[in-house]
Parts: sequence; structure tokens; C-alpha cells
Amino acid sequence: MRLTLSLFFAIALYSAAGTLQQREDGRYDLFFQNPLFRLLLFLLAVNMLACTIKTIRRNLQDRRRHFAVLANAPASRWTLSAPAASIGEGLQRQGYLVQEEDGRILAQRHLPGRWGSTLVHLSCLLIMAGALSSSLGFVGTIHLYNGDKSDSYFDWSSQSDRPLGFEFRLDHFEPVYYPIELQFVALDAVTGQELATLTTREGETVLLPGGYSAKVVRYYFFEEDLVLNIYKGGMDLGIYHALGGKRRAEKNPPLPLLLKPLAYRDPLLQQLRSEVSILKKGEVVRRGVITVNDPLSYEGVTFYQTAYNRDKFGFWSAGFQLGRDPGEPLVWIGSITMVLGLLLAFFRPYQALGVVGQTLIPLAGFAGAGGESALQRLQEKLL
Repeated sequence: MRLTLSLFFAIALYSAAGTLQQREDGRYDLFFQNPLFRLLLFLLAVNMLACTIKTIRRNLQDRRRHFAVLANAPASRWTLSAPAASIGEGLQRQGYLVQEEDGRILAQRHLPGRWGSTLVHLSCLLIMAGALSSSLGFVGTIHLYNGDKSDSYFDWSSQSDRPLGFEFRLDHFEPVYYPIELQFVALDAVTGQELATLTTREGETVLLPGGYSAKVVRYYFFEEDLVLNIYKGGMDLGIYHALGGKRRAEKNPPLPLLLKPLAYRDPLLQQLRSEVSILKKGEVVRRGVITVNDPLSYEGVTFYQTAYNRDKFGFWSAGFQLGRDPGEPLVWIGSITMVLGLLLAFFRPYQALGVVGQTLIPLAGFAGAGGESALQRLQEKLL
């Protein structure tokens, strides 16, 4: 235990130094990958492994060790006016597992709880093994324009391009915004006289002069292109593109109106959406959609949406972080088993006591004032 506490203290000091140290490149993770810090973690793992082996041996030898204690039972004030067999039956009714040897009785309860701390130790070792095996993977980036593909990625560790093993293609990328509030104007197509100014938002339907109505399908604010679906008398007349400035779309449905966008409220970004394909030997083997917090995985490589850009010519591009982490399953399993071990240790605490003659001998789980109270309650139930 002294070694454990010393190692924890050394790791805490070293971590504090690494956190406070100023780094121009912002790569704090590199500080914690140096040999000295890893040596401290290795020593902690060896120490924890030794403690775990010790507790496993202790747990497996509980029965023999407890009966050895009962063979030289110390004096106890927990004496009942009943024979040992009757006390043993009472302990069974209270949920204890009762075993007898040479006239002495061993009663144990919550045996899984005995392994709670051991399971926590094993979980820590599993998480550390997963973190170590993660170094066998990689982290890199890819940046592509719509329609482009790549069979390599930029590796962060080697600072060079590395082969991917397949081709990754960005079929289509666009940012998704919350419905945009906007205004557009309806003009007389012949005279250019303003007939109405309408305030609406994407997804809503508004009434136009002349008995027409329009549903706002989408507003592409970069291109100043307002897409409307025009109706009259319940009849769908088609899609109308209301363009900003003096531009007019060539294939709009014939209307006695000229529609023009006027203004819009600054759009709020909702999501980044990339439609991608995985190719092998020129054939598509996987299609998918990548959004923030919803990556795509293929052959152990996971792609995350991380960046986007629109160049001065209006072309969209998207950036992806990708990586392979062989230690991730170990970390997840270790985290789950650690929670299970803590639940067992705290909510199913192990208890053991012996019965010699008419006397209760507390063996485990009855230390301190809480243990005294638990023994008092147990005595009352047995009586």
C-alpha cells in the first residue's frame, strides 16, 4: 500500500507539471507519452498486479483460513443461549451460506461482494492494457472536395502520408442549418411594380398575389437562391428559383409574378453532413453518411466529421479525422467491469462469521461501529 500511494503521488505531481507546462504546439499528449511517465504507469501496473494476485489467493483460501481462526477462537461477547446447530439454521434463514467442520460452523454472505475489489483491480489493469495497445493504432486526417477520393491519409505520429488500404470518397457535403427566416418580394412581371413583401421561413407556405401560394423549400444564402414550390387552386405548378440581383432562372414555371429574395436572418448551423463511399479496386463496397457524433467505421478504421470549408469559387470541402484503436474494446470492457466491481463491493459487502459452541465469532465485514450494529441486529434476529 505504501508503494501504491507513493506511485499515485508521483503520477499526480508529474501530471500537474504536464498540465501547467506551456506548449506552443498545444500537444499536451506528447508530454504524457515520454518514457518517465510511462515508467511510473508501468510500476503502478506491476504493483496493482501483485496486489490482485494476492487478493485472489486470499479469496480462494478464505474457507481454510477462517476455519483455522475458528480452531483457536478468541473470546467473544456474542454468546447465544442456543446450540450451534440451531444458530446455523438461523443464519441460513438470514441468507448465509453455512458450512460445518469439526463441530465449528462457518457462515458467509454476499460471496460475490468478496470479489468486488479484485474485479476493480483487474478492470484497472485491463484499461491500462487497452491504453497501451492503442499505441499500435493510428490517428490521421483527410481533407477532400465534393467528388474527390483518396487512398492515403496524413499520419499524425509520422507526420507523413500513409496508405489507407482502400479508397475513401466524398460524394457530397453540405452544412445543414436550422430553418432560415427570410423575406422576399413579389413584383408584377410586366411593370416591375411591387405587389407584396412576405416574411416567412423554410418549410412554411405563404399566399401570393393573384391566388397563388408558395412553399419555401430551401434558401441557399451563399448563392442567393430561394427555392419555392408554387401552387394555384390546389395544382402544383412546379419549382421556382427566386434569384438575387438581376438574375432570372431559365426554367421557372410561367407566372405573372417575379419573385426576388430581399433579406434573411443569419442562419444557425445545425449539423455537418457528408455522404461518403468506400471503394476497393474501383468498386463501391460501402456507402454511408457521416455527421458530427455519428462516425463511419470500416475494417477497424473510424471516420469522424471534424471540419469544413467553402473556397472563393463556391466549392465545398470537408475534413475528416480517422483512426484505428485496437485497445478501445479493452477500455470499454474494463470500464463496465469496474462499475460492476464497485457495485458489488459497496452494495453486496462480504460478511463472514463463525459459530463455536454458542458463540458468534465475527471474521469479516463486521469492523467498526457499523459492524457492531450489524452484529447486534443479527443477534436479535437469531434470538
